[in-house]
Amino acid sequence: MTVSTAAVGTPAAPTELDVRDLDRDAELAAVVRVAAAVAGVSCATVNLLDACEQHQVAPHGFLGCASPREESLCAGMGAEGPGTRVHDDLAADPRWAGNPWVDGRRATVRAYASAPLVVDGETVGTLCVFDTAPHAFAPGTGDRLADLASVVVALFQRRRQARQLADLAAASAAARDQAEAAAGHAARSEAFTRALLESLPVGVVAADAEGRLTLFNRLGREWHGLPERYAERVEGARLTEQVVETFGLRAPDGRRLRPEEVPLARVYTEGRVRDADMAIDRPGHPLRVLRASGTPVLDAAGRLTGAVVAMMDVTAQRELEARLREAAAHDALTGLPNRALLLDRVEQALQVQARDGLPAALLYCDLDGFKDVNDTLGHAAGDAALLRMAAALRSVVRPGDTVARIGGDEFVVLCTGTATAAAAQRLVDRITTALATPTDGGRPLRSSTGVALSRRGDDADSLLRRADAAMYEVKRSRRPPGPAA
Repeated sequence: MTVSTAAVGTPAAPTELDVRDLDRDAELAAVVRVAAAVAGVSCATVNLLDACEQHQVAPHGFLGCASPREESLCAGMGAEGPGTRVHDDLAADPRWAGNPWVDGRRATVRAYASAPLVVDGETVGTLCVFDTAPHAFAPGTGDRLADLASVVVALFQRRRQARQLADLAAASAAARDQAEAAAGHAARSEAFTRALLESLPVGVVAADAEGRLTLFNRLGREWHGLPERYAERVEGARLTEQVVETFGLRAPDGRRLRPEEVPLARVYTEGRVRDADMAIDRPGHPLRVLRASGTPVLDAAGRLTGAVVAMMDVTAQRELEARLREAAAHDALTGLPNRALLLDRVEQALQVQARDGLPAALLYCDLDGFKDVNDTLGHAAGDAALLRMAAALRSVVRPGDTVARIGGDEFVVLCTGTATAAAAQRLVDRITTALATPTDGGRPLRSSTGVALSRRGDDADSLLRRADAAMYEVKRSRRPPGPAA
């Protein structure tokens, strides 16, 4: 097939590309597979456009075909202007929901992203990735597709130069000199392709049909602390236990992975691997968490020739998620567990009692006079009193006990395995002493503390209600008696 870019609608002189046998071009097929892996979707292709049709070249994950140009998503989006396109769900976009490739007449494309293929200033088609289900593309997906699109263009230009030099060689012996120059250019183009893979902002690792490493790009080596000169030593290695240990491959919780658990190895046993989490434990560095997606590499006959995996660093994302989970379960002022986390731990303590017969003690502590402190000395003094209250409670409990702030001046202490009311009362006495004798020179504090021992059949709410009621009994008993009738 020969495509004239004049047919795309550019008024410039046509630039013809020789794209014959592109479906059997191993380099183009590899770039298309990497595009799918990088984007985290199942399908990818190169779409070339002529005056009437769209041609799908080197399709990955589906059977390509030719279709009318007016139905083409790539042509339609290209008419809106240059640049990459990224859509998590085309069916949710009224501009494209009725397209035959979206509504089921030709296919059910949902997730879609593409980057234009620009040759000599003219757009000849796109590098396109898609899936039949909605997919939240990672930030920067469009930029990575644009990088890979430049590789495709380099392959086209190299083929065109090779054809031109072959024509010259047939016409004149002088073409031999130019062929040598073209060979040098082709080598430089191939070097450019590898250099681009080296510069991608994702780690890429590939292996052959026997599982021997064939590609380990720059970012991947950097994550492992391997200098560039070690690249050739890495190539050819297999995923043995020794290699897994040398590379520090771990689960996100720090457990060492078995060789068969590594995403690259899983591609050989499971086929396509998507969003698999792993980590790199490099001595002297924090654990680096990666999200990997991989796909098998098949030849034209469907035979396995290898596997490729693309990896993204999600360490910062995981740390943010952990901080958000921590914040959601803890009081912002004191750092103590909040009501939701306390109730969860009470339920756990009740399960221990049901299993082992060990009751828990729940102490409901209300800071006396807190409203007066806020009203007379201000909220800063009130916050300081709450912090001292939290510190005093923490200072008298055991390491496995829980101190929580559940609102305002109300604190709860949960002690598991406390069998008697006397043991709970001793803890109340220690709390009273700690509040009355502050170590920071501040004013003494006092708490009205109610105690409830857990019973079989309790749930977290009922135990908390009984401790609350006991606290109010203590508070009422401290009020001065009213005038005699």
